[in-house]
Amino acid sequence: MDNKERDLELNKYKDLVIATIDYCLKYEEFKIKTVDFDSEEYYRSLKIKTDEYYIKGKLSLLKQWFRDLTEMYIENTDFKFCNYLKEATEHQVNILELYYKKVDGIIEKGIITTNRQFYDISIMANYISQVKPVDINKLNLLNKLLSSFEQKKKINTAK
Repeated sequence: MDNKERDLELNKYKDLVIATIDYCLKYEEFKIKTVDFDSEEYYRSLKIKTDEYYIKGKLSLLKQWFRDLTEMYIENTDFKFCNYLKEATEHQVNILELYYKKVDGIIEKGIITTNRQFYDISIMANYISQVKPVDINKLNLLNKLLSSFEQKKKINTAK
């Protein structure tokens, strides 16, 4: 990676980390205040450290912080956060890339075989039903997969 590419990456990850911290500061569900801990103070200190790491050119640290800070959004398949990141930073980043690949693989196979796959497809169906315009064809396909799995599960439970 040459200096120009590195600088672009450094800027990108600084923006992504700051945007993620701002997201945490923006929503009440992320705020914790006890005698020993104040999340707002903590997140503000992270922003200061982020700027320091940016100035020092610590790209690997910024990438690691971004992975650490976004882990819960990935685990919870938080589409709202993903959309926020794209709007707030204008960087094309898809933290749910592996999730989308899993869903596409299940669709390609045409069958749900595990409870985890059922959960993943349910999340996607719910998301698609809320996004305008609704992709009715994909939603119908996902609902068909969900229904088939539930029917198969009922038959296996009845045995």
